[in-house]
Amino acid sequence: MRWTVLGASAVRPNPGGACSGYLLETDEGAYLVDCGPGVISRLLLHRPLRELAGVLISHGHADHCLELVTLRLALRYTPVPERRVGLPLHIPPGMDRQLEALGAVFHDDMGTDPHEDYWLPVLERRTYDPAAPLELPGVTVTFARTNHYVPCWAMRFTDARGRVLVYGADGGPCDAVTDLASGADLLVLESAFPRRAGHEGDLGHLAPEEAGAVAAAAGARRLVLTHTFSAYDRAAMCAAAAGACDVPVEVASEGRSWSV
Repeated sequence: MRWTVLGASAVRPNPGGACSGYLLETDEGAYLVDCGPGVISRLLLHRPLRELAGVLISHGHADHCLELVTLRLALRYTPVPERRVGLPLHIPPGMDRQLEALGAVFHDDMGTDPHEDYWLPVLERRTYDPAAPLELPGVTVTFARTNHYVPCWAMRFTDARGRVLVYGADGGPCDAVTDLASGADLLVLESAFPRRAGHEGDLGHLAPEEAGAVAAAAGARRLVLTHTFSAYDRAAMCAAAAGACDVPVEVASEGRSWSV
């Protein structure tokens, strides 16, 4: 499996960057994981949209899903049609109504019935069951609910060779995510805070030292910190995370890839 960072910014794109979005490439398919502002332009540097096998969304915050509108427009209206059948869009429980409301806001296409599904025919919504494995070509996805402000789901990707990549999505310290990350070859965790000090009352996000502690407890082999602000001291973040675990630590940046 190969994991490429399309967007590593929190809340809004860092200068020249994009919000949360990642390209997961397996032996049998390529998947877009989260789709925040700026992600589609960066995805097109790596893959044409027609090569995607699916999209997975962790939760309904704008910095993880708002670019779905751009994806829908790109699939439907580019000069060379990108899709002849609906691209599977795997969303968490409860997000279907959110997407219906978002579609209603932009449903102004010439000649389009306002009662039709805004996302069809190019995006086919499928609500995943977080309690059950999601079997996709080339990879099995299992889920754990994170400690976030809205329902949010971390994802564990396991390929046919048993290689494991875990994406923690958004969320603070959480035993369920630590358990999900057990034995991960690559663990991708957010670090929206540069340190826990000063954020003691907000447990909806992680700090680097907490991400390092998760990696250590889970026995992960490599840790990547993401969902950060460009103003943070990246070297200090790596040092803080590395102080809590004995594995290589890096801070994500757009275009960076890892293979497992």
